[in-house]
Amino acid sequence: MSRGLRIVAEPGLPTAIANRIRGRLEERVREDLSEEIDVTIEQGSLLLDPDGEVHLGASVPRNGKTDDVVIFLTELPRLWGGRPTPAEIDLQRRAGIISLPACGVGRLNHVVERLIVASAAGIIHKDIHDELLYAVQSRNRIWTDDSAGHAKSTLVMNTRWGWARTVIGMMRINQPWKLVASLKGVLAAAVATASFGVFYTSIWKMASALSPARLLLITAFSMAIMTTWLIVANHLWETKSSGRFSRVWARLYNSTTVFTVLTGVAFMYLGLFVVIFASSMIVIDAGFLTEQLGQSSTLLDYGALAWLSTSMGVIAGALGSNADSHDAILRATFGRREQERRKTRDELDHDEAEGEDIIVSKEDFE
Repeated sequence: MSRGLRIVAEPGLPTAIANRIRGRLEERVREDLSEEIDVTIEQGSLLLDPDGEVHLGASVPRNGKTDDVVIFLTELPRLWGGRPTPAEIDLQRRAGIISLPACGVGRLNHVVERLIVASAAGIIHKDIHDELLYAVQSRNRIWTDDSAGHAKSTLVMNTRWGWARTVIGMMRINQPWKLVASLKGVLAAAVATASFGVFYTSIWKMASALSPARLLLITAFSMAIMTTWLIVANHLWETKSSGRFSRVWARLYNSTTVFTVLTGVAFMYLGLFVVIFASSMIVIDAGFLTEQLGQSSTLLDYGALAWLSTSMGVIAGALGSNADSHDAILRATFGRREQERRKTRDELDHDEAEGEDIIVSKEDFE
């Protein structure tokens, strides 16, 4: 009877990747492990303890054969010693975790496929070092938990690029381009203000007089104002520096939040620029623009006008963010599993603040 490899993928990107690589994965597993292995894909999630941390023991499905290998695909980041960990295995539970954020964005399907095969090989052959290091082909290193009798191994990103790749991976999961759809109040205020630039001749003259460098500086200023306001007004900044939420985790999540929101604001800026540029071309006659500027007008003048107006709109749009739903912005800036982690942690803090008894203990998940 053949053993099984069960891929438990969280909803969203993990499930999509698992389904895309399924065909190649079955061939690769049987070829590399030199034995008949049935690969199945199911949807599920890693369980979180009261601290919002992952514990593998309570997550491994109890149904199935005892010699099955279970690999979780999660969108939650994993750290060890302050460094990102794309893969880890537990020989005792015959289970492993592949953390998608640490896998980056380039050739993601290929990287995940190789990590799954390497993790399965490490669990079955009891030797993960060569397999995992080969899977990522980098200067990473393996950490083995000696206290567990070498039963746990973790692949640690031992380069500075590993941290950046994790932040970029978390941004991809957050899908910052969807932030724009959550900012209806911001968009309304931004469009209304930017529209003034289409109808007021003083703004035309100012835009024509400004150098590209100054316009770029105004753009940076407006995007910084919008990004800061969205983070502060919606309480997206992690301030805990000790206890269950350490400084290194705060740094990771805050870095991701800043770049996710900034990228979302950039998408909004580009979209608003296109709208204002097209509107100015339709509304403002070229001859009238030439008369007002005192010089022959060109497309560059329309572009400068739209550029300055868009920056004005973005600055004004920050004030409109108060009208937006905090939950909508939170959904756009944190992945599904990260929302669950935050909710679990916030509920625990609320219970502790009210002096309620915490019935479920961390040890229950060991």
